[in-house]
Amino acid sequence: MKPAQKTDRVIIAVLVLLLALLVVRQVLPSRSEGSVQEQKTGPVTYEDYNGKKIGIMSGTNLEAESFQCFPNSEYLYFDGYPNLNIALENHVIDAYLGDEPALKSIHAQQPQIDYIKERLTNNRYSFAFRKDDPKEAALRDEFNEFLRQLKADGTYDEIDSLWFGTDEEHKVVDMTGMTGEKGTLHVITTPTDEPFSYIKDGNLVGYDIDVTVRFCRAAGYAVEFVEGDYSARIPALTSGRVEFTTTMNVTPEREETVLFSEPVSEGGIVVAVRSEDLVGAEADVEPTEREPFFTRIAHSFEKNFIRENRWKQILQGVGTTCLITGCAILLGTILAFLICLLRRTGSRLGNLLCDIFVKLMQGTPSVVLLMILFYVVFIKTGLSAVAVAIIGFAMNFGAYASEIMRSGIDSIDPGQREAALALGYSENQAFNRFILPQAAMYFLPVYRGEAVSLLKSTSVVGYITILDLTKMSDIIRARTYEAFFPLIATALIYFLLAWIISLIVRFVLWRIDPKRGRTTKEVEA
Repeated sequence: MKPAQKTDRVIIAVLVLLLALLVVRQVLPSRSEGSVQEQKTGPVTYEDYNGKKIGIMSGTNLEAESFQCFPNSEYLYFDGYPNLNIALENHVIDAYLGDEPALKSIHAQQPQIDYIKERLTNNRYSFAFRKDDPKEAALRDEFNEFLRQLKADGTYDEIDSLWFGTDEEHKVVDMTGMTGEKGTLHVITTPTDEPFSYIKDGNLVGYDIDVTVRFCRAAGYAVEFVEGDYSARIPALTSGRVEFTTTMNVTPEREETVLFSEPVSEGGIVVAVRSEDLVGAEADVEPTEREPFFTRIAHSFEKNFIRENRWKQILQGVGTTCLITGCAILLGTILAFLICLLRRTGSRLGNLLCDIFVKLMQGTPSVVLLMILFYVVFIKTGLSAVAVAIIGFAMNFGAYASEIMRSGIDSIDPGQREAALALGYSENQAFNRFILPQAAMYFLPVYRGEAVSLLKSTSVVGYITILDLTKMSDIIRARTYEAFFPLIATALIYFLLAWIISLIVRFVLWRIDPKRGRTTKEVEA
């Protein structure tokens, strides 16, 4: 047997084994060893989880509370409730702190996750406005007056009953009637924070969204919602990207930075745990019979992609990812070529500037570069987040691609240039017609890998409020509380996009190959 055939068989065997393990993981029930329920007979309290693995939601005030409640624990950080719930259900963590209203909604849809009913704190949830800005202070006062009117006429109780109730059919937000005569308000929200803000049937809905739209309709504003992670809310507000944010927990530390409205809801921080860990009256779920494997797969597929037309969200995310990637590669390639040309001029100043730019881009993580551009450099220009992402990734790609191009150009024998000049070609003609095509054969394979790397790097654009493919997957998981199909689909789509990029670069290589169209004898000669 040829070595290549042996290698192919080994690869196929490994792939089959991985697929089998994945199927077995889906068939077998979740492990339940080491539960708190097995260790005590009385009601479970939050103190029972000290010393265990505790999840913390990044960008929230829950970190300090977790340290205080569980001083001897191991801490793992996650972005949002969907990732925390997956980690909790699969025993990656044993508990996490969350807001009681959110955990009530999570338990209603995901009974295997519950929470200890004892509140650790009693919290107020308020909208936040920019501090030390007279216009923002006036807007906050106008908003407070509106809240008082809602409470006085009973509308506030209706809103509360709707979004914290179980009547899913009527959970819609009427977006009509906003005149916009007083301008447009930009409001940042987190679309994975059910029941406050989430995506349903392709539309942004929730308690906070309803209150905001009602305020804008009554006060004569139009509204534009900006969707971002928890960690992006306060930076977007303090930088002036938005006028206010949807509700967040009021803390003394945050009051030093932002201006809060009157409370719109109350609750507290509680400890989320697996339902199997609760005993007695705390247990709020009864065991159910596990469905057959293929039935669960079909149900999961329908839930994640067909229900509420969630496949449209995936397509929207794919479009955004392709737009950012394609434009960044195009602009980055032009920038890389210009850097190479500047280096070839022999200018010491030009070479110094190019070296500084390249080293700066190579030493700065993509997500940090994006946040600097979005919240600092372009804050006053009004550029959209997508435009900023394209500029940021183009700069990063241009720096790396310029080095790739330079190495390819340097690999060409100097005699090629001298021969072209001796034949009467100009310096530019010699470079464009002889040196560059040959150099491209060397640097394009590496360039292809850098382009694929850029595609995968775009998964961090959620930090600057862009709903790309990865972020859309997070939003779907926030509604379905499932990880398998959204994550597998996301991985497959990235794979297909990377494959398409590879095919395009291979086609360019084939087109510029000097051996193309020549016979085998001519090539050998």
